Amino acid sequence: MKSKPDKRKKYYKSLKKTTELAELIGIILGDGHIQKFPRTERIVITCGFVKKEYIKRIVNIVTKIFEKAPSVLRRKTENVIDVSLYRCGISGLLEIPSGNKIKNNVGVPAWIKKKCEFAISCLKGLFETDGCIQYAPSNYAQYIELKNLCEQIKVDTYYMLKHLGYTPQLGKSYVRLARKKEVESFRKLIKFRA
Repeated sequence: MKSKPDKRKKYYKSLKKTTELAELIGIILGDGHIQKFPRTERIVITCGFVKKEYIKRIVNIVTKIFEKAPSVLRRKTENVIDVSLYRCGISGLLEIPSGNKIKNNVGVPAWIKKKCEFAISCLKGLFETDGCIQYAPSNYAQYIELKNLCEQIKVDTYYMLKHLGYTPQLGKSYVRLARKKEVESFRKLIKFRA
């Protein structure tokens, strides 16, 4: 007698390594996390309620990668939206451990760091969630930085920027580009929306 095919197997197939997957991983490492439940896992990406176009972009990327639309829910007590998706084996597929990113000292998967186009997409996801551009008109200074308390994310960001030819600064809670030409170059490279 023939056994029925296990529909769950498709959840565990490896995901195709693309720039969109690299960007999604950057987004999750910035404003997201993975929760583990007894029978499944859940990605949650939290965005400010006013960032409607960015929320749309995240929904489109998640839908394309997982072939399933995530739920989009506004929190009752806060001005934020949670984009979430349940799926078995998400942490393994994304190579991001579930649970607290800081306690687990989560980093960027190796395949992203090995290829420039993947690194650029991941940096886009990271900087568009945890990044900002600062201007100081009094001394014409400007810089772009990523604020993140996870040590490995900071170190990986620093080395990806160096690998792309930039001269980043690594601080206790940030990675920063402060040279004017590099700030402009990086903004254009990742098409930073800010």
